[in-house]
Amino acid sequence: MAFENSALGDVLEWFLTRIGDRRQYKRRPGAFHLWWQADPKDASKSVAGRGIELSPNGLVFIIPTAIAAPEYTLIAAIRDHKIPIRVKTVRGDTVEHQGKRWHRYMVSFQGVSADDWDLIVRYVNDTPEPADRRKMQNQEMAEQTDDAYRLLPMAIQNKIIQTLVRSGKLEAPKPGQTPLLKLFYGGLVKQAGKPPAHRFNVHSRVVKDGEVFAYDSRFLVDDEGNVAAM
Repeated sequence: MAFENSALGDVLEWFLTRIGDRRQYKRRPGAFHLWWQADPKDASKSVAGRGIELSPNGLVFIIPTAIAAPEYTLIAAIRDHKIPIRVKTVRGDTVEHQGKRWHRYMVSFQGVSADDWDLIVRYVNDTPEPADRRKMQNQEMAEQTDDAYRLLPMAIQNKIIQTLVRSGKLEAPKPGQTPLLKLFYGGLVKQAGKPPAHRFNVHSRVVKDGEVFAYDSRFLVDDEGNVAAM
């Protein structure tokens, strides 16, 4: 598809010439301990499972018990840290494990503290932990301008911001202030009966009760500038 006459022409060209941005996140396979909080108020009702793949926006795990709820909390043991993560099931099936049928779930992150999200990123990229993690929290994201986001037409920027603010995934930025988010291009999406659209993945952060939470959201944007949350 030619982008010369598209409202997204500049930003698409910017993304497609940057090899590092063609895929948003790496994935790291490998087993790690994990627990499903069947009752968040009663730790004794947690069910042990096993994580088998992790990325900064989701994970794959197996567990002996079926999980009916569409959203729930997992505790993942990563580098000796137990990380609570609010997740949403994307897909599920069953697999053979230790001679028994286990349930396998592929989930996306709905909420995780920013400090823990940074730890997950370092784990996936196999980078060492900083000497003082507190000094690292939020600094890179808060201080660097997101050039990709600034390339979007203002009308599209505003629609994305408004959607994130309404869903509690972003604080409304003050006039002249850059919103606390990062933008990634997810590729062209063909829709039955609709014009093609472009998927944008947005990583945002918001402060709730003194704690910083990180979220990943997906948007479809067509060449006329229409924006729809996925």
